[in-house]
Amino acid sequence: MARPANLSNAVYEQLKGSIESGEFPQGLKLPTESTLCDRFGVSRPVVRSVMERLRDEGVIETVRGSGSFVLKGKSPEAATANSDPVNACSHTMMTYKFQGIGDIIKCQETRMAFEGEMAALAAERRDQADIDAMEQALREIIENNISGTSTVDADMKFHETIVLATKNDFAIALYETMRPHVKIGINMSSGLYTVLPDFAVRHGLQEHRAILEAIKAGDPERARWEMRNHIGFFGDQLGKYS
Repeated sequence: MARPANLSNAVYEQLKGSIESGEFPQGLKLPTESTLCDRFGVSRPVVRSVMERLRDEGVIETVRGSGSFVLKGKSPEAATANSDPVNACSHTMMTYKFQGIGDIIKCQETRMAFEGEMAALAAERRDQADIDAMEQALREIIENNISGTSTVDADMKFHETIVLATKNDFAIALYETMRPHVKIGINMSSGLYTVLPDFAVRHGLQEHRAILEAIKAGDPERARWEMRNHIGFFGDQLGKYS
């Protein structure tokens, strides 16, 4: 029978290997302790020691009441950097690895500026097809929330439809480079929903609806404010519960 230290090392190698292979990519919320115990056939103390080791190495970050998220995992294939400034920016962003909660909050600050302006432009340039796409994404968020299904993909789609509505190819390209990092933030926000039901209703439903209504109304100032408020409010919550 393997000694506890050897058992812990074995589980560590397997879990880290799953992260490095892309089974648990950057931004993903890891399975619960109980699920990991069942997967590896070990006790909670063994899993906890492995998680602590991965945290110490900066591979994962645990948010109280939310779970553990992969910070240094396999990300989408980096775009080849060349003399094109947009491609160079893309390469830099897609290869950047979050080092902790502080980096997540910095990303939220960047999103406030970028997505706030995108919402304002969308309010000016959106057409009916754009509005239909936003409404469909919002319906998916609501339906998934009711059924208890993850809202992350629908949430990502909602934000993407707003950027697409700007009709700005540079903005769309830049948003694509941010996608893995945006997903980390959205994963974390959805992870807080179970422990903060009021936050779930406000952030997950009411704020999305408010953004959509401002864009539909063609009100760029209100659209900008609603988007900045939406992203900034999560940053405040993350700071409180980290």
